[in-house]
Amino acid sequence: MKKAILIICSALLFTMCSTSKTAKTNAKPTVQYKDDFRSADNKEKNALLKKLNASGKGFSVLIFTKNYKGEEITASNEKKTLYKGYPISNLKSGIAEEIRIDNTVDTKIHDNLTKKEAVISAKEAQKHKYIYVMKDPGAANPFVITYSNTLRPLE
Repeated sequence: MKKAILIICSALLFTMCSTSKTAKTNAKPTVQYKDDFRSADNKEKNALLKKLNASGKGFSVLIFTKNYKGEEITASNEKKTLYKGYPISNLKSGIAEEIRIDNTVDTKIHDNLTKKEAVISAKEAQKHKYIYVMKDPGAANPFVITYSNTLRPLE
């Protein structure tokens, strides 16, 4: 009887003390390339580029779009922090914030709520003037990056 209890206790002890293998997943964001949506007119495009001082070839426009609900977002590159704020998506336009990025260096976007980040490579940013970043809250990496040379209407 004592042996049976000893065997059961030791079996429980070994099952409870087993090491769990939790793999750290560095999920990459979803990436899309699109130019097949309705374009903003030239007046709106030029006004945005002038406002952000992003007319030059060395700059791209990073636009935070849907599902931003006021969590802290930081966009930075190796030179400096480009944006640190709490964007909220406009339900009508779907736009939360627009910033200018230097497309000669990689840009890192960090979500302080989920502790996830996405990297916009300089190689891809140089090919596209507009980069849209949407959040997909249910995904392993909540960022969806869309590279485009077409500006969507912002209003």
